[in-house]
Amino acid sequence: MNASAPLLALLALLALPACKVDDPQADASSPAPAPADSFEPLPQAPGRFVSADGRISAPIPTGEGWECLEEQHGEDSAAAVAVRCRREDPRELLFFSAKTHRQPRQQRTDPETLLMTLYRADNEAFFEHVEYLRDSPIVLAGAHGWEAELEATHGRLGEIRKRERVALIGDRVLAISAEGQAELWPAHADAITAWFEGVRFAR
Repeated sequence: MNASAPLLALLALLALPACKVDDPQADASSPAPAPADSFEPLPQAPGRFVSADGRISAPIPTGEGWECLEEQHGEDSAAAVAVRCRREDPRELLFFSAKTHRQPRQQRTDPETLLMTLYRADNEAFFEHVEYLRDSPIVLAGAHGWEAELEATHGRLGEIRKRERVALIGDRVLAISAEGQAELWPAHADAITAWFEGVRFAR
């Protein structure tokens, strides 16, 4: 699931290369400054799915019938990384996502505007009908964020329920979501809660 194009496309990346100007008076023995997008990779751990670069660690849903995978586009500071867990049965449309990507400079805004204006416009364009059930401020990875839950109708997929949470740290978007057929939501409520409580992003 992709926030900027629900259920289908991956996030697009725009990353400007950093320019370095040498200072002839700089102390050669001084340590080089950390890159703007430096982070401490998260470790592998039992019961968790960790992205190859260590940016994201997510709890593997318990019980049978789940599969998890990673998607990555770009490298280093330009990387867009997503960890997704979904039901293996193609008749069961339910999947969880945790992702991070750089926000283009011209699109940088606050979490509420990102979720309730930009992402909302995408949802309303994709679904035939969208009703937001709630939205509120939250804390994600130690940063101010925003969360919303909605119900939607799709001509082919039927009734869909979706929960989204976003935060911005510097020029990076952090996003967690769960999306799927509304009828599957009650049976997997604990897994959804565990996903939102258990996802970790490297800092």
